[in-house]
Amino acid sequence: MQIDNQLEFFSHVVSNDFDIIVALLNKQKTGEEKGESKLLTSRNYKCYVPDHHQYADEIALECVHQSSFSSYDEMLKATANILGVTGNSLEEIEHNIIFAILALPTKLYTEEDFIRLAIELRLDPNAYTFLGIKEALLQKYKENEMLPFYKVAMLINAMVLGYFKQNPCQESIPYCSSLLELRSVDAFTKFELFKQDIFQNCSEQEIFCMALVLAIIALRKKDIVFYGRSGDSKAELVRKLKRFTVLLKTVPQFAKSSQCEVLQNIYAFSVVYLGRYQMPMPREMACEMLFATKFSDFSQEEQKALLEAEKTTESLESLTQKLLASGISKDQMQDLIGVLALSKNKLIKIENIFIEWSVKLGLR
Repeated sequence: MQIDNQLEFFSHVVSNDFDIIVALLNKQKTGEEKGESKLLTSRNYKCYVPDHHQYADEIALECVHQSSFSSYDEMLKATANILGVTGNSLEEIEHNIIFAILALPTKLYTEEDFIRLAIELRLDPNAYTFLGIKEALLQKYKENEMLPFYKVAMLINAMVLGYFKQNPCQESIPYCSSLLELRSVDAFTKFELFKQDIFQNCSEQEIFCMALVLAIIALRKKDIVFYGRSGDSKAELVRKLKRFTVLLKTVPQFAKSSQCEVLQNIYAFSVVYLGRYQMPMPREMACEMLFATKFSDFSQEEQKALLEAEKTTESLESLTQKLLASGISKDQMQDLIGVLALSKNKLIKIENIFIEWSVKLGLR
């Protein structure tokens, strides 16, 4: 049987990225095995599971078979119809579905919530609204920047996992670590997507097809942003991504717990560093990224110190020595540089920038 040409990209997807789709094909909502799944009886599946890449073609065939449609295009259009979206191409329809889905859990978001989401998607939108986030994402996509849509795929996957009574990917490395790299993902994980009013009149088969389509879209977005974009292998790019996004948690742990003077120097370091690349960051974004705290939640003394830091004329070298003298370790300084390197640079360049500055400042 011929593979649907829209699913041919499955042939170069890494095994772990198939986990959610395989779970949808093999398990019922309750977690029990599906008797109708041909994948479960496949010789290749039995031999190679969980190395899903070995039987990627069979996964593609089973996606269409279980959907009861004749092609992925039909599945996609059926889901788009339920969501009330259209498009002139497969890519446009998929993007419109993504935004229709993301709009649901963000309906009650405040501006502060959108600021946090923008930071974690590595965006600097013109307005901290859903429309602002959407426009910034589409612009990044046009620029071939991979990081934002990789993280969007993670948010979509977090909601798709809500299809099951219990997370069938709990033991899988990408979903017990990768999803946790985003602080915002918690809201998406808890959001009961398939219980929303818009889907109340949908049949069980329609809900299943929607979950499958969303998982395929997320897989395509994760794959597109990596495949063929640089000299690095996909696995190497994933490693870089995980290395630097985890810093979004580690840096605030030492930065926020520091004394007011150290807080000021950390902020000043970020101002000077990003100034070197003509990439000033809005104060709210910088505070959330460096300290996981809103500017308004700092004490008056701390706010004054941060405002003074914005006017600093000191060099990175001078600020580095001050921070090291205050008790921050070289490893922590490197973590700080890693977060700043991640702030707006393309992922494939991050590690070189990170190493360059670590060496320049005598940290390695």
